[in-house]
Amino acid sequence: MPIPPTQRLDLGTWLADLRRLGGQARTLAERPDAVEPFMKLADLQMLEEAAKRLIVSLNKGLLYGMPRQHGPGEPSAPDIPGAEETGEPEALLPSTHQGIIGTTEAMRRVHELIDKAAACSLPVLIQGESGTGKELVARAIHDRSNRGARRFFSENCSALSESLLESELFGHVRGAFTGADRDRKGILELAHGGVLFLDEIGDMSLRMQSKLLRALQEREIRPVGGKETIRIDVRLISATHRSLPLLIRDGGFREDLFYRVNVITIHLPPLRERRDDIPSLVDHFLGRIASETGLPRKQCSSGALELLAAYDWPGNIRELENIVQRAVALGDGRRIEAGDLPDRIRHVMITEEAPHYSGAGKAGEQLLIEKALFNYDGDKTRAARFIGWSRPKLYRRMHAYGIPRDFGRHRDRAMAILRPHDA
Repeated sequence: MPIPPTQRLDLGTWLADLRRLGGQARTLAERPDAVEPFMKLADLQMLEEAAKRLIVSLNKGLLYGMPRQHGPGEPSAPDIPGAEETGEPEALLPSTHQGIIGTTEAMRRVHELIDKAAACSLPVLIQGESGTGKELVARAIHDRSNRGARRFFSENCSALSESLLESELFGHVRGAFTGADRDRKGILELAHGGVLFLDEIGDMSLRMQSKLLRALQEREIRPVGGKETIRIDVRLISATHRSLPLLIRDGGFREDLFYRVNVITIHLPPLRERRDDIPSLVDHFLGRIASETGLPRKQCSSGALELLAAYDWPGNIRELENIVQRAVALGDGRRIEAGDLPDRIRHVMITEEAPHYSGAGKAGEQLLIEKALFNYDGDKTRAARFIGWSRPKLYRRMHAYGIPRDFGRHRDRAMAILRPHDA
């Protein structure tokens, strides 16, 4: 039903105010055709979600219990223990969350958003590549929220078929399908008063998206095969590694559900964009392994850290954790050396040209040997350990490729020999 002209808003002015104040009101701004004729139901939903985004961006303490932002000249009591003694500004001391390591600017922003999301009950969408720690962020939000004492449920939408996911979320009654020999409560009912984390929501079928949208809007569910509805109060935190706007464009995701789940958005950067956090992450994993196994805590050599920082980490933090576990299990010494790392990481140096060194026209193994010797000033023991060989094997391979025994020992001479001659 069209809205009477007397009840219409000046959306152009309203959107300009939202953008000026920092509210992420892209939902209407990206739909200029919807502004003039004002407005279908979906547009009203976008308006509602944009308003929620604005509220979050303004940090209204009275609404969400957040610390009020003080104006110029107003005293402010530090919220972080120790801030008085250090004299550091509060903005430089972000909250930390168990298992979420990182001090880069992108991670500081993540920590800030976790605190803001924990202070309210709005839906949260966590976006990031696989292995970036999306469920850790969801649990941190839950633990710090006023629902922290209630249950936290997690479900991976890509791991279940549509029918099984429907039964898991909504439950079923006895006789609803073959094998349903008793009533079973769904996660949405069990999570009443708590939090439901839906991982990979972008992989959910359109039919399931419709059922989820209705449950979120009406705050009630109906089990599979049932006739009675059940009231629910569940906070939804969802996550995906896919681009939901692209899925919407291609017809793979409902636009109205997108605006329902995407009120507070947290983007998790891939590990390759936060390499400065790798030493802290490695140290965290080493400490946890020592605590869990009771074995002496290992250290990580600077050479190994150098290689870890140079790797691109397609599997992100999950891959880094696996690499550290492997190195601890297989390494013999008290330190993780470069030789304890997998070939795909140790051989990163093959693809990178060292300064004043040219490996043009040389085979992969020869290039690896020469670069290891060059980087360690001709030290055969360290070069062999870096490659993961014994010294005798290194000598045999050097002899096979005709590499001089003093290669790399005197860098100036090595550079003169190896620098390409001018034409």
